[in-house]
Amino acid sequence: MTTAALPLAHGGKAPRPADQPERDRDRERVQIRAARLRLTTDRKLGKPTPDWVRKLADRPL
Repeated sequence: MTTAALPLAHGGKAPRPADQPERDRDRERVQIRAARLRLTTDRKLGKPTPDWVRKLADRPL
């Protein structure tokens, strides 16, 4: 893994405003995938999944 995809820990260049919508969409996709993983994990463990996780997992990528 390269460090180019990691956020800068100590400042540096601020993202251009044009990049912000793309970053927001990438972050949303990660959250949706995490919610889907939690649904699968909860199902296999026999645990209940909160409604907010279910709603997030139902969103399209």
